[in-house]
This record gives sequence, C-alpha cells and structure tokens, in this order.
Amino acid sequence: MAQPWHEIAKTTIGPDDTVEKTYSCTFNKQNGYLCLGNKKMVFVNVKGFLRKNYEVLLNAPYEELGEITLASRFRIDLSHKDKLHHIETSDISARIIVEGIQDMHKGSSLE
Repeated sequence: MAQPWHEIAKTTIGPDDTVEKTYSCTFNKQNGYLCLGNKKMVFVNVKGFLRKNYEVLLNAPYEELGEITLASRFRIDLSHKDKLHHIETSDISARIIVEGIQDMHKGSSLE
C-alpha cells in the first residue's frame, strides 16, 4: 500500500508525469518528503503523530527554479520565484539531493 504523502505527490505532479525520486527532509523547517518527477518537484509536508495531515508546500516545474546551492553537508538553498527556500536532510548528504534534482532537470529539458 502506498503512503498517503506519495499519493498526494503523484496527484500534484499530474497524470503525464511520475515520481522518480523521493527524499525525507525538511523544507523551511517543515517535515515531509521532497518528490522529484520528470517535469517538476513537489514537497509534501507531513504533520501529526497519530492523525497525520498533509499539505503541498512546493509545486515547482524545473524551469521555474533558480539557483540551487549546497549550503552545508546537510542543507540546500533553493531559489524559486524570487524566494529562497531551505531544504535540510538528516540521513543523507545534501549533495545527493542536489544531484538528483540536476539529473531530473536535465531529463526534463530534453523533452
């Protein structure tokens, strides 16, 4: 059975795209999952312990992304629509997420 946050990400990304990579992280200090599709990226915020609530905090086509910088070993600064967002991870290196975003962005620009 798929996780509810994954279903929300699939719906948000759209029927003509698929979720290729997911990362557990924080987005502007909100816990959840960064989901990378072929055409866009989505962050689904997960709140609650027994009763979970889900909210999409980022829904961005790769063309709208600005600069993506590695701020530290576990933090990425992401520019989107003239706003700076912070993505932090605790279990994997932020470099892996940056490389994942770059790989998906290269794939989206080929279409």
